Amino acid sequence: MLQEIAEQPAALAKTTAEERMKIERLGKSLKQRDIDLIVLIARGSSDNAALFGRYLLEITTGIPVSMSAPSVYTVYHAKLNLKHALVIGVSQSGEGEDINRVLESARASGAFTIGITNESSSSMVKLVDETLLMHGGRERSVAATKTFTGQMMLFYMLAAALAKDGLAINYQTIPALAERALEQKPAIVELVQRYVFMENCVVVGRGLAYANAYEFALKLMETCYVVAERFSSADFLHGPVAMIERHFPVILFAPPGAMLAGTKELIERLHELRADTLSITGDLEAAARCSRSIIMPREIDEFLAPIPYIIPAQLFAALLAEAKGLDPDAPRSLSKITRTM
Repeated sequence: MLQEIAEQPAALAKTTAEERMKIERLGKSLKQRDIDLIVLIARGSSDNAALFGRYLLEITTGIPVSMSAPSVYTVYHAKLNLKHALVIGVSQSGEGEDINRVLESARASGAFTIGITNESSSSMVKLVDETLLMHGGRERSVAATKTFTGQMMLFYMLAAALAKDGLAINYQTIPALAERALEQKPAIVELVQRYVFMENCVVVGRGLAYANAYEFALKLMETCYVVAERFSSADFLHGPVAMIERHFPVILFAPPGAMLAGTKELIERLHELRADTLSITGDLEAAARCSRSIIMPREIDEFLAPIPYIIPAQLFAALLAEAKGLDPDAPRSLSKITRTM
């Protein structure tokens, strides 16, 4: 897992280089179609990448994005009218049976279908109109890291190709920002010692960082066996904040941008409740009000933050697992490919 975390800058750079021309052509083609809905289908870490994709695509394209419920197709056998939809399946292995069943049904219902995967010879590739590939090589650790950020990068590229005028994001700097994020490792090695006995926590993020909260919580659950609840900072104040007591661990993503002011208000409330707060942030005021912080470069803006900000979280989960005497590469009860219907 640690090796694959370290491979991410190179994997991201290769993905952008290999897929850029294809995605630019695809974007021009899709703009000529009458698409009024984008539907995303995924499970696990891929579902968290798709959650990020939803925010990014809606902000940049103005097209509504829906997260599909695969059971609607695979269990209830519903037939939906998707003639004007773009349907995107996201799967590291390309072998998720329910994801592929939805893609097959969506294509038959008139949708244009795209598969995002790490495996060029997978079943998914044979089912879709177009495939977008991650180019980071085989991922051996059960816990997804480089495939997760690879999926996020492909969403950046697709959003840039479909964006309304002036809303495209310059994603080319992300591999370099990911490289800088890896520099946090020595500090995190020291930091995790304070959380060795953590059994429960809350992870908070909002907006473009909301998916990061989901992914970090998943990593803590699957590699460290920590019960990690994940919330939007807005939803957290609508009830769940009641469970916070002295020294309860709360981890917050606090990148710059539109959501920072609200996150700082939440940090202040958690300070009053004497929670144990850990922030991943480039804002020194937010960091100062937390028990501990991972300080990110201040120049990373809101739209570029999701990938570099998830890397310290990945490192934290892998290093905490090791500090607990666990093997993050082989979590109990899990396998690399999970088959559900």
